[in-house]
Amino acid sequence: MFRSIVTVLSGSVIAQIIAIAVLPILTRLYDAESFGRYQIYVSILNVAVMFVAFRYEVALLSARPGRAFKSLLKLTFRLCIWTSMVAFLVAGAVDLLIPGVLSSLRGIVFFLPVTMAVAGIYQMLTFVPIRDRNYGLSARSKIFQSVGFSFGALGFAFLPVIGVGLVLADVVGRAFGAISVLFGSGRLWRTLISPLSFSEMKFTAIRFKKFGLLTFPGTLLSSLSAAVVPFAFLALFNLETAGQYALLERFVLMPVGIIAVAVSQVFTGELSTLYRTDKKGLNGAFRRSLFQLLAIGLLPTVLGMVLSPMLVPLVFGVDWTVAGKLCVIGFPIAYVRFVATALTMTLVVIDRQSLQFAWEIGRFVFTLCLFGWLGWANVDSPTGVMIWYGLATGVTYAVQIVLADHATRMVGVAATETGKTISRE
Repeated sequence: MFRSIVTVLSGSVIAQIIAIAVLPILTRLYDAESFGRYQIYVSILNVAVMFVAFRYEVALLSARPGRAFKSLLKLTFRLCIWTSMVAFLVAGAVDLLIPGVLSSLRGIVFFLPVTMAVAGIYQMLTFVPIRDRNYGLSARSKIFQSVGFSFGALGFAFLPVIGVGLVLADVVGRAFGAISVLFGSGRLWRTLISPLSFSEMKFTAIRFKKFGLLTFPGTLLSSLSAAVVPFAFLALFNLETAGQYALLERFVLMPVGIIAVAVSQVFTGELSTLYRTDKKGLNGAFRRSLFQLLAIGLLPTVLGMVLSPMLVPLVFGVDWTVAGKLCVIGFPIAYVRFVATALTMTLVVIDRQSLQFAWEIGRFVFTLCLFGWLGWANVDSPTGVMIWYGLATGVTYAVQIVLADHATRMVGVAATETGKTISRE
């Protein structure tokens, strides 16, 4: 497992080195409002992409090889296209009937449906190498995505579309990542475009309905919880302050999140194998991973908190001083999210989707209430808002880890009791 994690992490780390290396150039080519617009776009996309395939792509991890797997691939691919077309029609209707509803964000409305399709397909394809334990391909796709975004952002900065240049670059990056997986997966593309009958599509949708009924709402709420933060900065302050927070996202939270997702992919693959073969060892594997992640993230967090107020304005320019102050609080948030995100699929893998969904509901309501209270209390300091958000993040993710630990322990106990019963018989 450690070697697999290193393989995936190598791709994620290289991808983030590329992204961070180009970021000081981008902060000088794009203003804070452009970054704020980009962060709002990413937050909307992270919610919208949950609707693209209704999380049926997660079922690719557990689908049996052969017809079931191929049918699920074809269904998921078609959902990505169909839902994006619906989103395009909705965007057109909103723009026609209520043209002023999005004001300064109107420029990204018609990019979203295209990005939804690209992001949904890429998200679906990332599960293929994880399922096959082809972690090298998974790592390469992240590098291609980062390269695509970086070159796209640099190029669009010198074109008339600079206002949405970062948005367009995001589309290019995800497309690069998806193409790299397709080229590295043999004739997978032929499976995606091969015919799928209505009866087969209906049977597949019903067969894996648990992912649509429970996993989809849970991950949707998770995305909504994350989207609350940039929108809160926009509502409580302005687009420029939201842009300062966006640099924190791009410089700290997003790279850490991508690395955590890479670790999660390996952990999910190994845990799902363990769940099928040796349920007694689940809790031990969970706890070992938890303590290892806590140890790995501690030193970078402390260094980031100490150095960021000085380094951020120095590296990215004097206009980003507020972002440097936000990073002091952002690093502990990133630490908590790194540990929790890496383990976040635990309850889903062990078939406790209802418990995961309940936690997602609680986190969303708690986050919404917190920012509602901050608005009511007229908190006028961006750092004050970040401190409260950090406390909420720590509490909610601690609850998730406790639930996952208890659930894996109970699965192990049940497996032990079953084994004893069989041996007596």
